[in-house]
Amino acid sequence: MTGYGFKRAEIKNEIIEIEIKSLNSKYFDIQNQIPKELNHKEIHIINLLKKNLKRGKINLSITINQLIKKDTIEINKKIFKKKYNELKSLSKSVKNSHEKDLFKITTSLNNIITYKSNNNISYNKILPFLNETINQCNKFRIKEGKDLAKDLKKNIEKINSCLKSIIKTDKKTIYKKEKILKNKLKNISNNIEIDKNRLEQEILYYVEKQDINEEIQRLKSLLSHFLKTIKSKNHYGKKLIFISQELGREINTIGSKTNELDIKNKVIEMKEKLEKIKEILFNVL
Repeated sequence: MTGYGFKRAEIKNEIIEIEIKSLNSKYFDIQNQIPKELNHKEIHIINLLKKNLKRGKINLSITINQLIKKDTIEINKKIFKKKYNELKSLSKSVKNSHEKDLFKITTSLNNIITYKSNNNISYNKILPFLNETINQCNKFRIKEGKDLAKDLKKNIEKINSCLKSIIKTDKKTIYKKEKILKNKLKNISNNIEIDKNRLEQEILYYVEKQDINEEIQRLKSLLSHFLKTIKSKNHYGKKLIFISQELGREINTIGSKTNELDIKNKVIEMKEKLEKIKEILFNVL
């Protein structure tokens, strides 16, 4: 959601500068600095930004600066003469010979020289430039979004790679566990009498307790859904956050069900990649 837009334009001897900065935030949060002439349109401006920028910490600045020209200057001759004469009289009383400096001093006094204010630019004339600045900000966001999408895909691919490795290891593990379990049962059956029905129930319970096939299938489906959502043209930041939370649940369940060291190592690697994904998603609209 990081973005930036800036527009500078001249209208009726006025310089208009509009700047929009956008930072990451879960909600729409705006700080604005606008001229008093636009205070009556503040709510409209906020709604316009919310509609187009959706969410983020937005900083808006609109300034109107008058171009200084000769015909915009007003000199109050009456006050100038009065102040000048007062200073001249004071200068003589203290026997000051630098009377030529009095003119410069007088012109620097308050209320002598003023500039006509022409800040009567209508909101409708500023609006096109505001929209242009918003578009610039969104283009900046889109460019950054494409880079973020690449990083998301890389991390998802790494999780997928870990999952494929887990599937291979799990198949070998099931075979090993079956072999070990059968050997143990042979030794037990030679020494004691066993209830075969109860034994079958216990074996089934043992196998189901450590079976991660269901979690693997759900994880596959979630990874596929994540990649499809990235390709969507709509704003999908919040949806991706929800999917990443579900990914975390399935990864944690796989880790808690297995005792196989190779699988646990892959689970740790997947968690690391998922944390990177979650960090990136804070920047996605």
